[in-house]
Amino acid sequence: MTAHTFDVQDIHCQGCEGAIRKALTRLDGVRDAIADSVSNQVMVHYDGSQTSTEAIADRLATAGYPVIG
Repeated sequence: MTAHTFDVQDIHCQGCEGAIRKALTRLDGVRDAIADSVSNQVMVHYDGSQTSTEAIADRLATAGYPVIG
């Protein structure tokens, strides 16, 4: 299991946090996603043999929360 923290734009509230968690946990290999609207960060625990940071970043962007940097 691998963990990675993403800096993300536009996390405004608990609803955003829930939307991010829902979008990411539907991605194969993602075990958990914790979004924080205060820090605008998302910590993702995932299986690196099933997905990648690029795929996770793409899913975040598709959900409306683009990764910074």
